[in-house]
Amino acid sequence: MTDDWDFYSALVDDKPASIYVDLGAEALAPVAALSHMAYLRLRMRQPRDDGLSSQAEFDQLIVIEDALEAALCDDLTAYVGRNTSDGCRDFYFYVSAPDTWTERVAATMKSFPDYEFQEGVREDREWSSYRNFLQPSPWDHERIQNRRVCEQLEHNGDKLTAPREIDHLAWLPNAASATAFIDELRPLGYQLKHEPTHDDERDAIRVHLARVDVPSMREIDEVIQPVYDAAQRHGGEYDGWGCTVIA
Repeated sequence: MTDDWDFYSALVDDKPASIYVDLGAEALAPVAALSHMAYLRLRMRQPRDDGLSSQAEFDQLIVIEDALEAALCDDLTAYVGRNTSDGCRDFYFYVSAPDTWTERVAATMKSFPDYEFQEGVREDREWSSYRNFLQPSPWDHERIQNRRVCEQLEHNGDKLTAPREIDHLAWLPNAASATAFIDELRPLGYQLKHEPTHDDERDAIRVHLARVDVPSMREIDEVIQPVYDAAQRHGGEYDGWGCTVIA
């Protein structure tokens, strides 16, 4: 559907999962013409011990995914995401012609006789499988954005190992909530960079905090989460972070 794809980790039935999803489909869903959710469950041949995909099988799984997209996706079928967990990789599509799904999948999978698979289709006019399962939660969205910022820093030559001041922006609904937000985070080392200001267009208070941290892939979510959670608790919204590049 769109080119805005990314992945995030999760637990599915209390087991590790990796979900790769068309984030851009969130703004389009539900598509009335694509009223049925169709899936293909592929049993991986070389999963890791935790049920996720292994490096040894990575290339072949991509070949299969590309073949499914090429054969199945058209104006009447949209690929919206996949879930990898418990030794399986589940591919999710939305279709307007459910009666042909089984035949189309079987024809495509003839090229991969070593793989066991199941397929199915059901009516889902509200796109509940996408909205309630594949689509990331607000915090998972933030984790994706955190990783993207780190990747951009790396692209600019940053090794992501040096401590530096990281700026955080948040919006709070009023002065009292902004003060409570700041007071909660100050003992954790987050300092106020500028006096909070009211934005007439958003009718909200803009708060700019900063703390010295390392923006590493491994640690960044732990740096962001206290600010994110505090903004939520006080009725506000976390609006992202940034820092200088240290090459």
